[in-house]
Amino acid sequence: MAKRDDDLEFSVNAAFDEARAVVDKVPLYLVNGSLGAGKTSVLEFLLQQSDYKGARVIENEYANENVDGYRLEGLAEMVTTLAGDCVCCSSKHALTRMLLDFCRNSPAPVFIEATGVARTMNLVEKLINAQIFNKYEVMQSFYVIDAHEILNGVEPAHEVELQAADVILVTKEDLLSENERAEYEEKLHTLPYAKVFSAPHGRFELSKLTTPSGLLAFFDTYDGELAVPDNPTYAVLDVSGMKITAATLEKIWPELFAAYGLRRMKGCFINDNGARQHVEATEQQIQLTNARPEEAAKIVFIGERADEITREALAAQLVMFG
Repeated sequence: MAKRDDDLEFSVNAAFDEARAVVDKVPLYLVNGSLGAGKTSVLEFLLQQSDYKGARVIENEYANENVDGYRLEGLAEMVTTLAGDCVCCSSKHALTRMLLDFCRNSPAPVFIEATGVARTMNLVEKLINAQIFNKYEVMQSFYVIDAHEILNGVEPAHEVELQAADVILVTKEDLLSENERAEYEEKLHTLPYAKVFSAPHGRFELSKLTTPSGLLAFFDTYDGELAVPDNPTYAVLDVSGMKITAATLEKIWPELFAAYGLRRMKGCFINDNGARQHVEATEQQIQLTNARPEEAAKIVFIGERADEITREALAAQLVMFG
């Protein structure tokens, strides 16, 4: 069983002990991507590979609770969560203190799973200023993108992310309709990036990876301005005791998406049969699967006005469409 963040022995005020640091640089992997693209699925796949045995994971959750962190438990030596902020633009030092603590305890790889609104160049600058790369070597920078974003046109804010990534992993191609497929393939082949791999359900051909990473070299030559942080709002609702069916949730998602400018919904609810179900939703899809018994009945909403969604507002929608 992986340790959780409350097992982590570090303090943001503690002095770093140079003498205790491991001699060799620790391998560092960055997993970034847009909201709901499938970053955690990619990380699940990577952590199952023998090359990453004993890896430590830092999950950065934009909302103040990590409702799906259970997915990585048992796959990593340690999984720790930074919640309620985006590490690329936060002034807090928790991320750098964690990294320094990790490198003094073990040479095993470390993965950072960024939030869906993180900006890689901002994160790299932060790590450089904290002299993290004296202790770590970036091995790969992954960027995960939904096939529908390629079809509809890559957002300007994501262009730099794609340029900076060592590997671009395209997910959810299976959700494209037959009518969309030809246009998608045309746009995919015109992307001006060398390493674009299909990653169904987060899986891809590891043999195609090459090291070391070119991320720091890209940062050195990057002459654009660092991105203004993208700060959507969020709400975390305790939905225990609410009458929710899978069919009703599928009906109200488009309404909630439009009314509150949402980008993502994820979490767990207890259906009308008393079973726990996990929900993942983006603009293009809503996916319902069986949840683990220990998963808390909470749903996270992220978007422009997500903070306006209350338990009462959700209950009213459920009654209206139930």
